[in-house]
Amino acid sequence: MSHDSRFPAWAWWILGAITILAISILVFSVILGIRAGQEQVEIQRRQQIGIALQRATDAQVEGDLQAALAEYQKILVLDPSNDLAQQGVQTLLTLARGAEPAAARAASGSAAAVSPLGSPATPPAAATLPEVKGTSVPASTLVTYWEDAQRAVKAGRWQEALSNLVLVQQMDPTYRVSEVSEQLFTAYVNLALEKDNADNLEEALVLYQKALDLRPAAIDIQRDRDLLEQYLQVLTDTGVDWELTIQKLTELFALEPDYRDVAERLQQAHTARADELASDEDWCAAQDEYNAALSVVSDADLIVKRDAAQTQCRLVAGGDSAAPGTARLTPGATPATSMAGSGTVSSGEGPTSGRLLYSASDPVNGRSQILSVTVGKNTPAQLLLDDAAQPSLRSDGVRLAFRNLRNDMAGISSFDPSTGLMLRFSQYAEDSLPSWNAQGSRIVIASNREGDRRWRIYTLWAEADGGTETLGFGESPDWHPGSDLIAFRGCDQSGNRCGIWTFSSSGANAAPLTNVPADDRPRWSPTGSFVAFMSNSRDGNYEIYTVDASTREVHRLTNDPAIDVLPAVSPDGRWVAFASNRDGSWEIYAVSSSGGEPRLIAPIVGSLSNFLEHRLEWVN
Repeated sequence: MSHDSRFPAWAWWILGAITILAISILVFSVILGIRAGQEQVEIQRRQQIGIALQRATDAQVEGDLQAALAEYQKILVLDPSNDLAQQGVQTLLTLARGAEPAAARAASGSAAAVSPLGSPATPPAAATLPEVKGTSVPASTLVTYWEDAQRAVKAGRWQEALSNLVLVQQMDPTYRVSEVSEQLFTAYVNLALEKDNADNLEEALVLYQKALDLRPAAIDIQRDRDLLEQYLQVLTDTGVDWELTIQKLTELFALEPDYRDVAERLQQAHTARADELASDEDWCAAQDEYNAALSVVSDADLIVKRDAAQTQCRLVAGGDSAAPGTARLTPGATPATSMAGSGTVSSGEGPTSGRLLYSASDPVNGRSQILSVTVGKNTPAQLLLDDAAQPSLRSDGVRLAFRNLRNDMAGISSFDPSTGLMLRFSQYAEDSLPSWNAQGSRIVIASNREGDRRWRIYTLWAEADGGTETLGFGESPDWHPGSDLIAFRGCDQSGNRCGIWTFSSSGANAAPLTNVPADDRPRWSPTGSFVAFMSNSRDGNYEIYTVDASTREVHRLTNDPAIDVLPAVSPDGRWVAFASNRDGSWEIYAVSSSGGEPRLIAPIVGSLSNFLEHRLEWVN
């Protein structure tokens, strides 16, 4: 196939992939729609069977065999294998033949009433069945049916027992009245339980009601019947009206939390309603529905959705929904001019430009992912790479270095989003935290790949199988964006005076910036005037700080009892982003590099429970 040279081959591949994806989504949506429609048709069919069964049994009790037969035939059209309808037809045919005794029925066989295919054979007199209000029959025949019923009861054959008991009652309503009534009640209840357990719910509901007609004071049966009726109504409303479904499921859950799959259905209903609200960008209402779903059953995927909705709610709903000490960022706001180039920002502003790259663990499968979120816009995060962590974008924005977590690609790799090209720079799974030099030709990393498992700083040439140079002991390196200077966590040559240090790319001219051993994750500002870092021993818990590169003066940026970690400096140097769980879930915030109230930027899609395995990166 030939293409216009102005439209490269890789673009055709991408266009083809997008087309296939769109078609797949369309087909999947159609399948879901068909399945939902089929479920509603099945519910309606079962409801029709239940209604017809109720009418048939009522007509049979009243002695109107013609009406009862018509209803049973309706059931068998909808469900040819329905045993209640088959037994009902057999009973009607027996009554129509003059109530022949069991011995005669055994000789002729029940096939006279039911065809080999399981549907009723139409009797010769089916159109003119008589009304039977009670038939005078020999006592021996009644005894035969009564004894058949007793054997069926003892054997737990409730359908057979019920058929014989109904025959006895209709042939002579005065025969063993209390015993027949008692055993009819028992047969109805047990047959209802069988149908209930087999998910023939509409039939079970009819049988529970017949039992209650005989014994209205049976509280347990009344409860079972009411629960089942409510559950059937839920099935009818599901997918049609989520609010009504949630209301009915909530009532049912309050009565019997363990009833059937009510808990699961309630969670699914809340989630479906929340998804609808989120698609309409009604974030605060969606957050409430996700929380309601989580209150029923905890689910990692739902937590991610809830956290995202919670963050969007705070972004758009106003300051009252934000956490104490957190300013609300108004998306699209234009930042004011900084004061004489000092980088200070007035209290009402927030960052509105650039992108934040970050890695996080998928809470469902545990795999690390790299994602991108646009600052200042209410747009969802975009997935960049699976099985990847610790992103570092080259200054030209063309190539992304990262820690590759694929078993067959472990080490440091790079990825070109425009072409899909991936290169492997190292082959040690321990290699981590890559950072580019200003020229985009080399990368600095940290690794404990050696046998003594001590952390060292290395530089790599940014090419496949490029050379490696060991600079010395240390962790968490970050290359100055404009100079040959690397900041890292380390100590002097004797292992003392630990904190944030710097040295050149040859490992020479080492000098300390801070003197607290717990100071970690140094990140240069664009001009190199300061370094942002995190520490958990200066003020009792993890907070974000900056240190002036010239004066070595340390300034604290955050003050919260939660965890504030993983600093990243904005491309203009005016903001420091960080990850925090101060609102109960992991989210990205930004604070002015000169201090002030943190601004909420975006939710973390995933988990940072092991935050030392991850990193933030703020790019243009």
